[in-house]
Amino acid sequence: MKKKLIKNKIFYYFYKILKIYRNRKPSIHYGEFGEDILVNRILKNLETGKYVDVGCYHPYKGSLTAQLYKKGWKGINIDLSKSSIDLFNLVRKEDINLNLAVSDFNGQTSYFENSPINQQNSLIKNNDNQKKIEIDCKNLNLILEENKFEKFEYLNIDVEGSEQNVINGINLSKYSPILITIENNNLHINDYIESETYKILIKNNYTFISKTGVTNFFLKNEYAKNFLKLISI
Repeated sequence: MKKKLIKNKIFYYFYKILKIYRNRKPSIHYGEFGEDILVNRILKNLETGKYVDVGCYHPYKGSLTAQLYKKGWKGINIDLSKSSIDLFNLVRKEDINLNLAVSDFNGQTSYFENSPINQQNSLIKNNDNQKKIEIDCKNLNLILEENKFEKFEYLNIDVEGSEQNVINGINLSKYSPILITIENNNLHINDYIESETYKILIKNNYTFISKTGVTNFFLKNEYAKNFLKLISI
């Protein structure tokens, strides 16, 4: 029917106007490199779901879960900074917001603070100007068990160099999110393929599908097989 109508000059004129104005609005993203555009595209067919955001930093700035929360998703947000978690408690009241370090063990540790709300706060010391702060540390297995989080679709990890320890602390046979995104500042993909993080995820039936900015995307194999169909508009 549309093909027949397009042959009509008057209809075709208004069709072109509609197409221009309907699609002129830019895509909205919060991720530093627009990573959440791909996140939301991959998960677009799920009206509701759950996420775990390790190193959540800010409820909007740089967030890969802000759009999901607006859509009705719920999750767990975790950060070293109490100030960051205070922000989440203000605007993510339906989420579980935790001021913790996340690694491959449970106990006490220290992190190094640049400022109360800072993307570079880390378990790894970078300079002598950082403030050393004691903090409780848990692995993801314990966090998920304590909060009765038996199933979730999306895991984001952004912990300034400690990503492998976070992955080592979760049982990916028991907890198997559809999508995992992990910060990786190494731009040489061949080096990353040799990393333990990559090997662990591949061994647990994930496929490396994309790198956007400094974020690597891993999708469960059964979804990766239909990746192009999954992200189609």
